[in-house]
Amino acid sequence: MSGYLSVGLLLAVLGAFFVLMPYEKLHEVFRGMRSPVTTKVGGAVLLVGGVAMIVKGIMLL
Repeated sequence: MSGYLSVGLLLAVLGAFFVLMPYEKLHEVFRGMRSPVTTKVGGAVLLVGGVAMIVKGIMLL
């Protein structure tokens, strides 16, 4: 597994975690989160970046 695939998979899993988990549960664990909107947007950015890295890793094979 290339570096792009493994890092992309990690980012996609983290992004999916932040997008799918309810904000209240995330805020209990991560007290520094201030806004549910920015938390979900950040998770979406991680998810898209992870998918892009996975696609790039597949294209390089």
